[in-house]
Amino acid sequence: MEDPVIKRVLVWSGWLRISHASIGLAVLLLLFTGWLIAESPSLAESALDLHYLASSFLIFGLVIRIVLMFAGMEHERLSGLFPASSELHAMARTFRFYISLGKSPMPGWYAQNPLWKPVYLVIYLALIVLVITGAAMPEVSLMLGFYLPSVHTFWAQLLFWFTVLHTGSVVMHDYKNKTTDISAMVNGYRLFLVDSNRAGSAAEKLVQRISIDSLKKNK
Repeated sequence: MEDPVIKRVLVWSGWLRISHASIGLAVLLLLFTGWLIAESPSLAESALDLHYLASSFLIFGLVIRIVLMFAGMEHERLSGLFPASSELHAMARTFRFYISLGKSPMPGWYAQNPLWKPVYLVIYLALIVLVITGAAMPEVSLMLGFYLPSVHTFWAQLLFWFTVLHTGSVVMHDYKNKTTDISAMVNGYRLFLVDSNRAGSAAEKLVQRISIDSLKKNK
């Protein structure tokens, strides 16, 4: 029997990785400085300066990501963030993987985790709302009948829990399922098992299954 074929595929473009890193690091700093502004009056002024600096990196990464939604690779575009009907089974299997804490097998996918796609859309909306409310709050406190500090706090709290869950899930993917999610956001490449005559082989445990057609489609 032939050995399994492991293919290393460039999935995430350099611009996508720059956007992800810029947004991710900015969000961490924004959440920390936002907490200092609210909870530590003695550090609030210095924290506010860092908060605005981090927001510029957030806007930079967000603008790149929005451009990629319309001009990026197929799976980086806005349409790629809507789960297809064919992904419903994978979404259910991924959910079982989470609630079993990695004991249930996780399905493979090419780019975005199908279960998280709707969440990503909500988070991009949250980031846009946070940018708008953060920019407007120094001048006005009410907009369209909404109290901006409360709106800003609500979406910031939602972003905090997303950050916790997203980080935990990615670590679980790499630790429990031996995927390449973390390194893929550094170098852009993921590993896929594209052909195997030996189910359950050692190589199969290190990579995700995907069809050759999917790889050709997403070159």
